Amino acid sequence: MKKILFFMLISATVLAQNPVLKVNIKGFENNKGTLMLEVLDARKKSLKRLMQPIVNKQVSVEIKDLSAGQYSVRVFHDENDNKKLDTGMFGIPKEDWGMSNNVKAIMGPPDFNESLFWLKADKTLEIVLK
Repeated sequence: MKKILFFMLISATVLAQNPVLKVNIKGFENNKGTLMLEVLDARKKSLKRLMQPIVNKQVSVEIKDLSAGQYSVRVFHDENDNKKLDTGMFGIPKEDWGMSNNVKAIMGPPDFNESLFWLKADKTLEIVLK
């Protein structure tokens, strides 16, 4: 009986895989620099940061180690490879950026809560740089 329960537990663990989040980023003006991507949880805690090369003015990323939950993704085109979002006067970004749900910034930074999405099963996000 113990062997059967152990086998059932192992089988359930193998079958309960984490969902895959695929993020497609478009809207690049060129292939210079890199894409900087950050995944945050609903409390704005950074969970993952990635740098990806830009090929044919687009980037696709697959993230396989997130559990089900609520997340936000933010990206920017680090054209000069200084690993930060360059801003001008009043904090206005000089480099193209984007967020999940393609949240817009109107008279200030975008609303973080509008960028949140639920990851319960495999999901694909499309982010267009601004």
